[in-house]
Amino acid sequence: TAQAQAVPQAVVGSARMSDHAVVRMAPLCAAAAAVAFFLLRRTRKDPVAQVPAGQQHHPSAMRNRVPILKALLKMLPESDSFSGPALEIATGTGALMEVVAPAFPHLTMQPSEYVPEIAAAPDEQWSKHGKIGLRLGLDELANIDEHACKVFKNCVPAVALDLSKPWPTEVTEKNGSHVLVLCANTLHITPWACSVNLLEGAGQALAPGGHLVLYGPFKVKGEFIGADGGVGNAKFDEKLRSTNAEWGIRDVGELEKVASGFGLSLSETANMPANNLCLHFTKAS
Repeated sequence: TAQAQAVPQAVVGSARMSDHAVVRMAPLCAAAAAVAFFLLRRTRKDPVAQVPAGQQHHPSAMRNRVPILKALLKMLPESDSFSGPALEIATGTGALMEVVAPAFPHLTMQPSEYVPEIAAAPDEQWSKHGKIGLRLGLDELANIDEHACKVFKNCVPAVALDLSKPWPTEVTEKNGSHVLVLCANTLHITPWACSVNLLEGAGQALAPGGHLVLYGPFKVKGEFIGADGGVGNAKFDEKLRSTNAEWGIRDVGELEKVASGFGLSLSETANMPANNLCLHFTKAS
C-alpha cells in the first residue's frame, strides 16, 4: 500500500541526517511511543491497566510538554548517558512526566506535588491552589502514579512536596546526588517565598554539575516579554495578582540573584511558545 511504501522512504530520508541528529531524535521517538502505549492502556478493557475515569490533563499542559521536552534535550546531557536521581517539582497530573521519563530512561524520576490539607472543589482548583487538570476519583499522588510509576520503570511513587515547608525525606535523603531538578508552571502561582525555597532546596538536592530547569512565564529586567510586546503576560500577571496577592510573574534577574546564593548559576535561557521561557541553572562543579 501507499502507507507501507512510505516507511522505507522515511528510513531513507533519515539516513541523510547527521548521526548527532538521529541520536537527539531517539528520545523524542521513545517519548512518543510511550505516550501511544499509555493511551492504548487507557482504551483497553483490562480493569487493571485501565486508568480510572475523571483524570484529565489540562490542554495547556498537553501543548507545553513537547516544546519543554525539546528544550530539555538541547540543554541536558545526551539521554543515553545522563543518569541518576531526578526530581520533578509540581508534577500536577503527570502530563510532562509522561514524555520526560521515556525520553531520559536512565534517570530515576521522582514526581512530587503540593497536597493541600483541604482539597478544593474541581472548579476551585486553580483559584485556591493554582492547579489545573482533573483528578476526580483519586487523590493527588495516586493520580500521578497512574501516569508515572505504574507506566514507566524509571519512575518511583510520587511524594507530597510543599515549597513552603521542609522537603520530604524521600528527596532530602538523596541531597547532593540529584542530577536534575525540573519545575514547570509553578513560580507564578505560589508566593515569592516558594521561589526562594525552591532555589535553596535545588541547591542542596543537586550534585555538583547538576541541572535545574524552570519553565513558565517570566519578566526580564522588570519587563513583560513576548511576541505581543508583553501585553499578554501583563494581563496574565494582573489576573494572577487579583486571584491571590502573593502570586505573580517572577523576574529572571531576581531569580538569578537568589540562585547564586545557593551555588546555582543561570547558564541558558530559551524562548518558548506562548511567551514563556525555559531557564537552565547549573550547580558549580
